[in-house]
Parts: sequence; C-alpha cells; structure tokens
Amino acid sequence: YSEKKSEKMYYIQPTSERPIINGVLDEPIWLSIVPITDFIQEEPDNMTEPTEKTEVYLTYDDRYLYIAARLYDSDPSGIARQLAPRDDWYAAFDDQADWFSIDLDSRHDHQTAFSFSVNASGVLSDEMVYNDADYDTDWNAIWNAAVQITEIGWIIEIEIPFSNLPFFSGEDLLWGLNINRFIQRKYETITWVGY
Repeated sequence: YSEKKSEKMYYIQPTSERPIINGVLDEPIWLSIVPITDFIQEEPDNMTEPTEKTEVYLTYDDRYLYIAARLYDSDPSGIARQLAPRDDWYAAFDDQADWFSIDLDSRHDHQTAFSFSVNASGVLSDEMVYNDADYDTDWNAIWNAAVQITEIGWIIEIEIPFSNLPFFSGEDLLWGLNINRFIQRKYETITWVGY
C-alpha cells in the first residue's frame, strides 16, 4: 500500500430515506453526510491539488447504494457534454466529455471491481474491471443516474442496486473504492486514490 492509498478510508452510513434520483441534492440525507473531498490530480500534474473542487457523498439502504457528487467548476459554460449510446466509452467519455466514475471492489479481493460512469450529458457506462486495468465492457448492470448542470458546476445522483454487486455478507463490510473525474477542457483527471 502506498501512503496515498492507505490513508484513504470512508465510513458509509445507512439511510432510512430513499433519495429521488434527479440530480438535485435537496433531500436532508445529503446534508447529513460528510463528503469525500481529498482528491488529487492524476493528470496532467500527478499527485498535485486538482484545479476544481469535488465532493462525493455515499449512503445506502437495504436495497441500494446511493452516490451523489458536486463537481464544482469555475466555468460551468465550459463543461463538455456529449451524447452517445450507453456504454460507448470512446464517443461519450474518454477525452470527449466531462465525466465522473466510481469503481467498487465489492468483494475487496483486489481482483475484480465494477465501474459506473456518468458523463455531463447523463450518458451511462458500466464495466467489470479485472487485473486492475483490464475492462469487460460486455458486463451490464441495471442502475440509474441523473445529472444537472448548475451555476456552480454539475451535480450527479446515482442509484445502484446491491443485486448488481457480488459481496461477502457480514456485519462489517469492507469494500475497495476509487472515484475519478475528468475535466475535458483541461484534460485533467482527478482521482481519490492516486497512481
């Protein structure tokens, strides 16, 4: 474990209130959660402070994992949006648009993870990750997300059913997690766990 990775811990709290997935963080649950904010640049200036602020909130109930993100942007008119079919990484994500992704190693086996991505137009993509860097784009999950462009940047809400994610049952669940953001006009990749 590198120093940057070993210090990255997030304790997720359950909710009894199911948020409405509409890209508006107006439910009280989002106000009560401490967000993840300690992101770093991966590119172009590896391991430095990002140029824009990112806040990510996670909670869950007995059926779903909920993720919300405030992706602050000093120039919201510059947020790159791109429409394309679902799962078309090269047309809707890659270096074509602003996007956000969350990778979940739900078994915490360091072998497989499940990646959920949303771009600034609301296009979805999901993949299974194996051997850290190989992607199975044929893997598909049933999940929901909504995006809103605002005066402070853009906002995402995501709902992922636990039925999509294999995990070992127990009282204390330990998952691997990484979060990424790409700002297209700056060619800037922001990540939680850096490489």
